[in-house]
Amino acid sequence: MNQRTVARTIRHSGVALHSGRMVHLEIHPSAPNTGIRFVRTDLSPNIEIKAHPSSVFDTTLATRLGSEAASVSTVEHLMAALYGLGIDNARICVDAAEMPIVDGSAVPWLILLDEAGVEDLGVARSVRVIKKPVEVVCPHDPSRFIRIEPSKEPRITYSIEFKNNALIGSQSLTLSLTGRSFCEALSHARTFCTAEEVDFMRSRGLARGGSLENAIVVSRTQGLLNSAGLRAPDEFVRHKILDCIGDLALLGTPVSGHIIAHKAGHDLHTALAKALAEPSDAVEIKTIASGRTRTSLGRQLDFPASLAEIPQFSDLSLVTG
Repeated sequence: MNQRTVARTIRHSGVALHSGRMVHLEIHPSAPNTGIRFVRTDLSPNIEIKAHPSSVFDTTLATRLGSEAASVSTVEHLMAALYGLGIDNARICVDAAEMPIVDGSAVPWLILLDEAGVEDLGVARSVRVIKKPVEVVCPHDPSRFIRIEPSKEPRITYSIEFKNNALIGSQSLTLSLTGRSFCEALSHARTFCTAEEVDFMRSRGLARGGSLENAIVVSRTQGLLNSAGLRAPDEFVRHKILDCIGDLALLGTPVSGHIIAHKAGHDLHTALAKALAEPSDAVEIKTIASGRTRTSLGRQLDFPASLAEIPQFSDLSLVTG
């Protein structure tokens, strides 16, 4: 099971969710063991920001990497797509402090990555195997937590609870955590918010690029505002899992364990990533030998080589639906 990068450069332009500005980016192939790196090309000199838990600067509304001087925000959807296709190394050049929101899910990123192709770099990939439980609890609300436990196969169980919004309500989902399952079951799930949150964010100069084309919006009085409806009845919890996968992808390696989260968010996801990045007896880093014979762990992670292996990607109408 080898490390991967994109086979050729990808270019994309799109609107940023909060600033509303048009953002231009390029995703370039990168060498083994260089990881994912963001480069702010609008700054002189250009500033490189490593995709790593130690780079997390802020988690308000999205995951923001870097520092006060230079940062890049809303990286989680692209990071999740990179995970889905098993891409460990890439150089992402962006001319703004925020990534394009595309349609609010990871599907457009997957399609762009797939069009560029995936290149096997011939160097074995490492995996973090969980040996002892690791837990992070919100200091202000003990009901919010995320933990990871040893497991024979990578899994995730995530639950959300929106008591003040009946349409979202309480949702829970357990899935095998593989690249393939991400592409099949999670990648299409869009970011969501309430109409009241939109009003509040816009009063603070945020969500200028937000629309019903790139987010699910739920009103307490009018219900779901998106005329095309939901892509899945439990799209809300699926998107939270997508965010979690994108945040944990900052580790630079897949994680083999059972993630269990309740009412979590970017703050707790990235806090767990930081804990798992530290040397401890709770985590063992294993190298998955490459070759024709795939190891059991390699089969469990199961990163597709292209979207042609994923049945529903023969119909891409869900991108704009």
